[in-house]
Amino acid sequence: MKKLSIDYFIRLRKLVYRNARPLDFTKWKYLFENGSCEDFLSVLSGYQNEDGGFGYNIECNNWNPNSSPYTVCIALDYLDTTSNYVSSTKDTIIMGIIKYLASGIYLLENGWVGMQGIPSNNDFAHLPWFHFDPKKATEADIGVTKRLSDFILKYADESSDIYHKAVVLKDKYKLSGQILLNGVPDYDPVSLEMKSFDPATWPFWLPLPLYFVRSPKSKHYPELKHVVDINLDSIINALQNTNEIQLAPEEELNAFEQNNPHPDGKRWCVAEQAIGNYYWGTHNITSNLDILRKFDRLDFHLPIRTK
Repeated sequence: MKKLSIDYFIRLRKLVYRNARPLDFTKWKYLFENGSCEDFLSVLSGYQNEDGGFGYNIECNNWNPNSSPYTVCIALDYLDTTSNYVSSTKDTIIMGIIKYLASGIYLLENGWVGMQGIPSNNDFAHLPWFHFDPKKATEADIGVTKRLSDFILKYADESSDIYHKAVVLKDKYKLSGQILLNGVPDYDPVSLEMKSFDPATWPFWLPLPLYFVRSPKSKHYPELKHVVDINLDSIINALQNTNEIQLAPEEELNAFEQNNPHPDGKRWCVAEQAIGNYYWGTHNITSNLDILRKFDRLDFHLPIRTK
């Protein structure tokens, strides 16, 4: 079984130390070096607005500071990292999210709108898949709705209106396989036929089946084990070949602009996006190492002790 050695881990650690934003740096410290979960949560709370939602560039390619259902989901991905950790900081974050969701903003009869249903996205640096679409503002996003409903059913007061709404939405979409996975809305594992995964034909922008399975404890792991093993080997190979966080070359950015013309004649790949894409590098390193940890693909013991 292929595993990542400590030498590669130390090299990746240096990259994260040099390049990560505080959110991913404190996450790294917490996961791999016995760092403070409280520090990680404190940084995460910096992205939370007074309305309880999350904004800013918690999603690296969307610099809208205003709250939205989708960016709350991104915050929940980070919050999941803390597992069963208990603190007043975490409680405050959770209560804020419940307050935001209970306000009903961007909540339609059939659920919450998705990432293209937020008008204020257009006022800040963003990539095409965040550009406001009036039609999307009238449609519920199934993946976002299921993610938020599960959170409400776990944390909200059972007598509250938002709890009862979540019960209805949970039932409405109980037969739908669509989920929000790694920020990709309405990821449908069934339609993707993951058991016949082929790296040569798998769309580069879709999360690997591994990220759907998440851990060896998943009920989906036995039937997808062969695919997961392929994905894990690929991640190890990619990490072993990661020597520096790279900025996209100008010719690649220009090709992106030509293939995705801005409706207002502007440029998508502004300075904020260069920063955002740079942040993705260490975010992905940290997330992938956590996956390797869960599947026992690290050839050393954690946490790493530092002086």
